[in-house]
Amino acid sequence: MTESNHKPFIFVGTESDGLLRSAPGEATYQQLTNGLPEEPQVRALVAHPNDGSRVYAGTQNGVYRSDDHGERWERMDFPQQRVVWSILFDPTDPSVMYAGTIYNEVYRSDNGGDTWQHISTINSPDICDIGFAPRILGLSTTADKPSEIYAAMEIGGAAHSLDGGASWTITNRDLAPMEDRLDLHGVASSSGRVFISNREGVWRSTDRGDHWENLTLERFSPIFYSRGVQIDPNQGQTVYACVGSDFRGDQGGILRSADLGDTWERFDHGHSVDSTTFGLSVNTQDSKQVYFCTRRGQVFGTDDGGATWHDHPLPGDVIDSISVLAASAS
Repeated sequence: MTESNHKPFIFVGTESDGLLRSAPGEATYQQLTNGLPEEPQVRALVAHPNDGSRVYAGTQNGVYRSDDHGERWERMDFPQQRVVWSILFDPTDPSVMYAGTIYNEVYRSDNGGDTWQHISTINSPDICDIGFAPRILGLSTTADKPSEIYAAMEIGGAAHSLDGGASWTITNRDLAPMEDRLDLHGVASSSGRVFISNREGVWRSTDRGDHWENLTLERFSPIFYSRGVQIDPNQGQTVYACVGSDFRGDQGGILRSADLGDTWERFDHGHSVDSTTFGLSVNTQDSKQVYFCTRRGQVFGTDDGGATWHDHPLPGDVIDSISVLAASAS
């Protein structure tokens, strides 16, 4: 892990107010437009694991890339009008990338995102009919088994691939047919364990999704509805979970586990959080930098592993923040 003494660039993706960026040391945000689609809806944000200046955005019209911390953007060769909800790097070869989209489609790039091809569609028999099309909100893999990929489907449950996303096995035992359990919002994997987040909290599997156990976050927090789960990319024992009272709830926070989910604690140490936490970013180049955003547009973070916290308020009329990224300045 390479730690930086500099504060990161902060990117915030929204459903209705485009993509915003706060540069290191700045208290205000700039709305990014150069090369992005008109009125961008940014649901996924990732930085290249070795180069914080290279940022990728999943939008309502495919994947866009910036090579200069968001100053200019270019649309990648991606099918038109495909809503991208998740982006994953192969941890052993960052030129290999995956994207999860609406209709549970999986795309792959072998050249750092320049071109993409559709490699599979995950067909879940357990999709719930709640008024919108299914989509892949999370993809995860590990460095020791990069061809083994896990997918989290909103209103469709979990799936597992052993061949780099070419084919999938539905892993909804212990989840189906309960809608609250099948409504997945994120997935993370490390050291033989897989974590998913849903309306009931965070669940864990130790057998590639054959069985799932509810980690009962309610033992540690009065709020446990979860909008996302992520493992520290440099400390594989540490797991973060976004939580709230419900989808539009007026309470939110972050839970952290230092033992792969056995126990949890409130990470934001009483920081005042106004609504359900929707986005989470651990800087891949400095794990002490962890940032979050909430449904109502609150952005806050820490640069010292949670010892201190600071708010990064969005402009007053910006709400519906759904993705956040902390990217190293150098």
